[in-house]
Amino acid sequence: MTQPLAAEFKTSRLTSLDVLRGVVILAILIININYFSTPDLIRYNPLAFGDFNVADKWAWFLEYALVKQRFMTLLALLYGVGIMLFVAKYKKLGVNPAKPFIARSVLLVVFGLAHAYLIWDGDILVAYGLCGLLVFWLRGLPAIWLLILGLLLAFGAVAPSIWDAVLAVLHPPEPPQYWLPINGAEAQQAALQQYQGSWWDLTPERVVKAWQRQSSDFLLFTLWRCCGLMMLGMGLWKWGALQSNKVLKQLATWGLALGLMISLGATWSFVSSNFDYGIFAGINSLGFYIGSIVLALGYLGLILCWGKGNFLQPLQNLLAKVGRMAFTLYIMQSVICAVIFYGYGFDLFGKVSRSELWLYVIGIWAFQLAFAAVWFKYFKRGPLEAIWRKGYEWVARD
Repeated sequence: MTQPLAAEFKTSRLTSLDVLRGVVILAILIININYFSTPDLIRYNPLAFGDFNVADKWAWFLEYALVKQRFMTLLALLYGVGIMLFVAKYKKLGVNPAKPFIARSVLLVVFGLAHAYLIWDGDILVAYGLCGLLVFWLRGLPAIWLLILGLLLAFGAVAPSIWDAVLAVLHPPEPPQYWLPINGAEAQQAALQQYQGSWWDLTPERVVKAWQRQSSDFLLFTLWRCCGLMMLGMGLWKWGALQSNKVLKQLATWGLALGLMISLGATWSFVSSNFDYGIFAGINSLGFYIGSIVLALGYLGLILCWGKGNFLQPLQNLLAKVGRMAFTLYIMQSVICAVIFYGYGFDLFGKVSRSELWLYVIGIWAFQLAFAAVWFKYFKRGPLEAIWRKGYEWVARD
């Protein structure tokens, strides 16, 4: 391959990763906005406040089957790919990548802690920073070992659910308290007051939830899933799968076919049971988890194949800009949603239906696409990306 062609191939390859990251950071808003706008129990059991209309049912079904955890899976895979690109960059400069990567990860954890305890307890940055610090030291393993260990960790996280699924079929469990419908206007109003009040009023609940996510939830589940998915991303990159159109097409074909079959089947079993807790705890949870990883791999192949071509090039260019400032836009989404839904903002918590939330999602997408387009006319990096980079380069310098 001649140098100009090699450079063009490399640029196309990295641009397609930016396109994928841009799609992912916009897509996760579809799910995250529910955490800002909806009481916890309705996310577990959509019938907790009674039946919901057809539009809300379709919105729930499509989000649950096609989006929830699918794009978070892709984000973790991309983080693993990013580790390999980071290492390659510093090796090319003749610099040991360990010190800058450690500084980079520690700073990400600091950003995440601020995000979790000041804005939203659903932060993912802390988990990514910590898991990245662990899997970084495994980067030298052969690609096949990274893939095997990644799959074992990612699917191993669901091992308890296999036993739970068997038990749920043999002995249908009684639904826990949070699953039971809330009857009466006063009880429902009490549930809706969860995020009413000033920023300081909401702080105790935010702190408790953030700590739970970063302690017990992290150790029991997130650690294994994130590390596994990051290693899977590292292995796919090291193997050359993400650089091969043939492999990407196979991922798209088989990932979409199997992922849709598993995801739609699991979701339909839950809906057709009228959201029965036994189905949720058993077949649905198992199928949902496995389907989320398989379908994410299908999305990975499909979007990267598209990103390497010229179809809808202007849209690709815009999404690539979004991908290049994904960190900034992720935090921006939290700030916007907190202002819209929490008591210290417009206080719309619990007042917007699931289907209506799509109007807010589209509005935020439009704003962020426009913001990215304007920003990169004047700057090379997103604002938080620039601060992050300057920070870890300053810390890591000799």
